[in-house]
Amino acid sequence: MHYLNESHILLFLIQLLLLLSLARTLGVLCRRIGIPALAGEIVTGVILGPTIMGRFAPALHAALFPGDAIQFTMLDTVSWLGVFFLLLSVGFEVDLTRALFRQGRGALSVGIIGVLIPIAIGFPVFYFVGESYWGPEASRSGFALFLAVAGSITAISVVARVLRDLNIVKTDSGSMILSSCAVNDVFGWVLFTSVVTLTTSGRLALSRGLIALLGVIVFVGISLSIGAYVLRHAARRVKASALPDTAALLTLVTSVGLVCGIVTHALGIHAILGFYLAGVMVGSVEEEISFEQRESLSDTVHAVFVPVFFATIGIKVDFIAHLDVTITALFTAVAIGGKFIGAWVGARIARIRNREAALIGFAFTPGGAMEIVVGILALELGLVSRSAFVGIVFAALLSSVAAGPLVAWWLRRSGLDREAEATAIA
Repeated sequence: MHYLNESHILLFLIQLLLLLSLARTLGVLCRRIGIPALAGEIVTGVILGPTIMGRFAPALHAALFPGDAIQFTMLDTVSWLGVFFLLLSVGFEVDLTRALFRQGRGALSVGIIGVLIPIAIGFPVFYFVGESYWGPEASRSGFALFLAVAGSITAISVVARVLRDLNIVKTDSGSMILSSCAVNDVFGWVLFTSVVTLTTSGRLALSRGLIALLGVIVFVGISLSIGAYVLRHAARRVKASALPDTAALLTLVTSVGLVCGIVTHALGIHAILGFYLAGVMVGSVEEEISFEQRESLSDTVHAVFVPVFFATIGIKVDFIAHLDVTITALFTAVAIGGKFIGAWVGARIARIRNREAALIGFAFTPGGAMEIVVGILALELGLVSRSAFVGIVFAALLSSVAAGPLVAWWLRRSGLDREAEATAIA
């Protein structure tokens, strides 16, 4: 039996130092040239992983990232913490109550149809993809469903940044986009975790899937109603106590995430949904937990855990050996095209003008970090091959980089940029 020793700890600290420092450096450089930081963080893993260092300096790579199970588990644990806290912080940005109150029918139409249509387009396309792209635990239906769901998720953090950069957050269109993304985010993650639950040993068990979906819906309802009520009163008690305000509230938020993660896991649902819903709950009690207090936790997560998570992706996968142009191009086209069509159709059903519907469609295209999270979970569950995973990462990065220019181009072409000031919401 192998035990943790001093050499494991020393190498773990060296790994963290290399990954964190290089990921932050490349992330900042990417931001300066208008590219999402996650691109630089993933490139960090590509440089230090089997893609570059393993290919050109194999001895050094083997010394820094050996195949030792304990060493791998230590780094992988930090990576999983990154996933959990990333989902928690993403939930902060989703104000579902305000979205439904402000936009109501329109947000529901765009958000829900914006998920269902990409899945309806993607499933039959991916159903006929060759078995070489499946993971070892996947069935044909399971593989197709996973890729279809992965291609339906929109990164609300990327969308919000694009709208802020173009100064259209407070316009009618900007408000509709963010409200719809909030609905899209919650609905998409409910579907995704249901798919995770119903996909077992390469077979889709329909009865179990329906039970899982029902369980997820019930848990979501309880979390966003009773859970938010309990959290609001707990936050008030903490603020009224003699405890240091911000530190105590951050402990409360983290504890809520852990409790929700434990509960969802115990229910047979993936723990990431619990952390995400905990974040949504926190976002709904902004009077008790301020934006600045939430940002302090989010800043810590994005400064430490998130860069390490995205960097470790490149450590696990050889992006040259597993690059497959066919599946990469197919997934990219279906994911970007499907989300655009879904959001546009949802907007038109809500009787939104064609120009604004197209703007919403372009804004819905980025997959970002969330698409990559879905991909890495599918890879680790054995539902997609490494080649398919590389395709998911490429699509997420390309769509995130292209979202800003696409939205800006359509604003100019449609004349909506000239309407922005007139339609701004006070």
